Parts: sequence; structure tokens; C-alpha cells
Amino acid sequence: RGWVAGMAPPSRRQGIRRVLAVGDSLTWGLGVSRQQAWPAVLERKLSNTEVFNLGMCGYDAEQGISLITHHLGAWQPDLVIWATYTNDVDPTFLMFGAHDEHPVFVGTSIPEPARMLPEWVSLKLVQHSAMFRQIQAAKLARVLSSGHTPDISPEWYAGQLSDLKYWSENTGIPVLALALPDHTQAAPDQCTEFISAKDCGDQVAAYDRVTQALSASGLRWVDGQRIYASSGKPHFMGADRDTGHPTHEGHTVIAAGLTSLVESTLP
Repeated sequence: RGWVAGMAPPSRRQGIRRVLAVGDSLTWGLGVSRQQAWPAVLERKLSNTEVFNLGMCGYDAEQGISLITHHLGAWQPDLVIWATYTNDVDPTFLMFGAHDEHPVFVGTSIPEPARMLPEWVSLKLVQHSAMFRQIQAAKLARVLSSGHTPDISPEWYAGQLSDLKYWSENTGIPVLALALPDHTQAAPDQCTEFISAKDCGDQVAAYDRVTQALSASGLRWVDGQRIYASSGKPHFMGADRDTGHPTHEGHTVIAAGLTSLVESTLP
């Protein structure tokens, strides 16, 4: 599971429909096995359909949509499902190694206080030099730790959605956006039984940013909060009390909520 740079699309099989699932760790399936992640569960619920899990942990909207618009047309999919989580609305600048915790710069812009060279020069260097990516990351990490908050355009997320819609219209490949809140919003009125009232409020506000942007985008999208709520359960929290990444039961609910909609969209 997950996207691998340079991977070639598998050959199409006659009579088998192709769905591509793109997103972040909630699509990749952090905390569950590959077969328990919602793309694999969805595949088992659909007939004559293959679902490829191309989610990547840590991806924001720009990274996921860039993957779709630059690489996935060659896969000739019948449908692309792009799952967007509440932290996708702002760009990612740093990613951290899973083992050594060292930051690596992954942004497409550099906040002004962290610039060591003219921005266009640095952005060229980070594309070609692993060493410079780490140097730039260290500089930005120091700036952020000092309390600086990057100035991010409120139109950034809307711009990513516009790029995705443009690609879908020009390729003729249908796109379904799946908005995913924190799974503790399955029953919002019960949220404070499990986590603090402030965290519950923050989750609602963050999800509102996603749904408002999707509603204005013209993309076809599905409300993941309603999918979670349809289960009748208040959350899908495991022993680790992770409010963002659901247990395998949560992934099963997501797949079930998508099945009829995906089936009606596919040829």
C-alpha cells in the first residue's frame, strides 16, 4: 500500500473496474493492517473492481492532489477517491523521520524568516539535494520553535480543490472527495465524554473548514461525519486513544458508507 515514486501502473484487466484511493494516513491505514484499511475493505464490497491504496502518511492537500494530477492519469482509473482530513487545509513544510525524528523540508514555499537564499533558488535546491532539504528543515524548525507562525493564504486549500476539479474535467476521470473528520465526531453531542470540550470544539471548527471549502468547490464529495454517525457508535478509538486514526471497525464503516455511492459512479 502507498505510493512509490516512479511506480508503473499495473496493466488493466478486462472486465475489472479500477478505483484509486488517495489521501493521508487515514487512507494508508495507520494503526491497522493493509487488509483492514478502508480501500481494501471497499474492494471486497465491490464486484469486478480493484481498489489501489495510494495513500501516504503525512500528505496534505497539495501533495495528494499533485500525485493525482501529475501521475495517476496514466493508471486509467474509472474513479479516483481523494480522502481529505482536517489537517489538509494548511500546507506541510516539514516531515519527520519515523525513527530518528530528524525533520526534512517538503514544502513548495519557504516562510520568509526561514529563507537562507532567494526562495526560488532554495526551492530548486530542495528538489535535488537531500542535504539541503535537511539544512532547510533545520532552519525552519528553529524558526517555528521560536514561535513564528507561517503566513498561509486562506485561499490555499480552495486552490488545491480547484486544481483537482480542473484535472477531472479535462481528463474525464471522475473524482469523489471524501471528507473525514476525527472519528470522535461520530456523535458530536457525546464527544466530551471521551475528550476535552476544547478539543471537541477544535475538531468541529477544523472539519467545518473542510466541508465549507468542498461545498464551494464544485467537486462531488461525501460527508464522512455522516458515515461515522450512521454506525450508531460514538467513536472508533483504540487503546492508544488516537482521536484521528480509527480502529479497523472505523475503516469498515467508512467502506460501507462509500459502497453504494462508488457503485453508482462506476461504469
